[in-house]
Amino acid sequence: MAANLTVTLEEYAARYGTPPDPERVSALLSDACDMLLTAYEGRFGCYVEGAYPAFDRGYKAVACSVVSRAVSVPDCFAGATQYSQTAGSYNASVTFANPTADLWLGKSDLRRLGLAGTRIGSIAPMIGDEDRA
Repeated sequence: MAANLTVTLEEYAARYGTPPDPERVSALLSDACDMLLTAYEGRFGCYVEGAYPAFDRGYKAVACSVVSRAVSVPDCFAGATQYSQTAGSYNASVTFANPTADLWLGKSDLRRLGLAGTRIGSIAPMIGDEDRA
């Protein structure tokens, strides 16, 4: 049976306030949970609740953070990496951290989930049938 991580719109709103487009945020929360599950499976294999407590403690906060980064770009600036405005001798500029509104995991997200750091693994030697004589 496939594992399913969920984060509710209420959990998102408790952290970041009520979103202006709840349907979009709900869909992005589902996508973020799938992305976190994929990252977990890439690191540890099949998800088992409780096997890695750091992941279980942090995935809701990280999913909300990932979605908040994606929805924080104003629609009129979607795709822009920087914006500058000048009026007389005054100048203002803004650099957007996530101009394409993609869902992504940063290093701090991975650390919070227990998915960062070095691992040591090994590969068992393979013995062919011809060597068993």
